[in-house]
Amino acid sequence: MENKEFDNEKRGYLWHENNSTIERKGSFTVEGTKYYGAIVKSHNDNGDSKYEFMVSAGLLHLNEDKKSDKSPEMGGKVTINSQIYKLGCWAKVSEKSGAPFTSLGFQTFEEKVGFDANGSPTTEKAPF
Repeated sequence: MENKEFDNEKRGYLWHENNSTIERKGSFTVEGTKYYGAIVKSHNDNGDSKYEFMVSAGLLHLNEDKKSDKSPEMGGKVTINSQIYKLGCWAKVSEKSGAPFTSLGFQTFEEKVGFDANGSPTTEKAPF
């Protein structure tokens, strides 16, 4: 029998978190680049407080004009490890537990390069 492992590259999921709070949120600059971040408070298995520093990878937008049932409910351009990706987010429900979650899919972001009427290069954002 052939071993078929699930390829989870550029895929993932997020679950609902009801026991975390954003303690602080703001911006900062490192090596000339402005970032947005937050300190998130949650608790470990022993009930002790823990804090995580999270950095925003990009803004997401609701997809109010879905082209089909397979279109993501939310998406946007995100940057991870200096690589720009197109992120799609789909609302799902676990078949086993019935718990809601969000499925993630990443595609390498490519800009369309063309030329205007004067022959100068132009760049368009890839559609989301």
